[in-house]
Amino acid sequence: MIKKILALSFIFICFFISCSGDGDSESSQSYATVWEQKSQMLENWADNFILPNYESLLDDLFSIEESISVFNNNPNQQHLDNVRYGWLEAYKSWQYVEMFNIGPAEQTFYHLKMNVFPTSVVNIEQLVASGDYSPLDNSPYNSAQGFPALDYLLYGISQNDSDIISTYTIDGNYRNYLAEIIQRMISNTSYVLDQWSSYRTNFISSTENTATSSANKMTNDFIYYYEKGFRANKFGIPVGVFSAGNVFPEKVEAYYSQNVSRTLALEAMNAIDLFFNGNGSYSLKQFIDNFATDEMSNLSSEINDQFDLARTSIEGLDQNFVNQLNTDFLQMGITYDVIQAGTVLLKTDMLSVLQIATDYVDADGD
Repeated sequence: MIKKILALSFIFICFFISCSGDGDSESSQSYATVWEQKSQMLENWADNFILPNYESLLDDLFSIEESISVFNNNPNQQHLDNVRYGWLEAYKSWQYVEMFNIGPAEQTFYHLKMNVFPTSVVNIEQLVASGDYSPLDNSPYNSAQGFPALDYLLYGISQNDSDIISTYTIDGNYRNYLAEIIQRMISNTSYVLDQWSSYRTNFISSTENTATSSANKMTNDFIYYYEKGFRANKFGIPVGVFSAGNVFPEKVEAYYSQNVSRTLALEAMNAIDLFFNGNGSYSLKQFIDNFATDEMSNLSSEINDQFDLARTSIEGLDQNFVNQLNTDFLQMGITYDVIQAGTVLLKTDMLSVLQIATDYVDADGD
């Protein structure tokens, strides 16, 4: 700990010297290099991760809308299977978008309208029966829309596929609600993507080291997603880490389909890995490698090793997390612990190298 403090003190002194008058030109050059590489990293994030991933998600959502239209006009098994296939493909694409809660997404609470689980069956059934969808504009109904709502509508409204198809054939309200949900998902995603056309310039140019700068906010959003959206929501909450060991199978992602929760978790792990490493372009990994002190020189390798351990642990779980929790919940608890070790590396060690302060409050005591 003392060594870390001394290392950070040395970095601060160098930073101070580089900013003072006509000081050491070599220090000034190093300081300029930091901002140049930050700008490259932000450009890489915008052009190779954020924008293309939003575009891919939007394409998938349009495909679902088309499949839903065909299904609603003629509910049958093949058409239901097509909608389900599109839902899963879009849900996998979502795993590469969820961490980008910045700019237009943050301003519109986009993520809360797309993937709050468990979904609220009570609210969904109320809206289906009433035909009035205006409550969906209000935050208490975030859990009645998005991917989890589609999960219920495609798998959970009856006990078997025959009864699900019969429900859609008989009751036009379910058909209407299914169409409403996908239209809202498309509208919300389109808005965020459209806003990025103008937001991109400000995002890339914001290289200063402040709480509101792009590099600081995006790095914090990435860690927050890893800690909360990934670690806690997909594993910790269902396995009871935050509730005295009470297990909640009904709180897994994609609960009603019950056969894709591991698939989604692995896609999320891949998205985390790709974002950290940069997919061959400038990234958090390269930034750490270029500017870490000798004590932290192996940090990026330690983070990647922990990512590999987390992926292996997830691969060892049942494809159906409900089954996993009902038969061997301790194994999911072990997976949570492996992921948690990565949280420490990202949130404590990486942020110290990047000289970025945490911008969110952690209520989990980690």
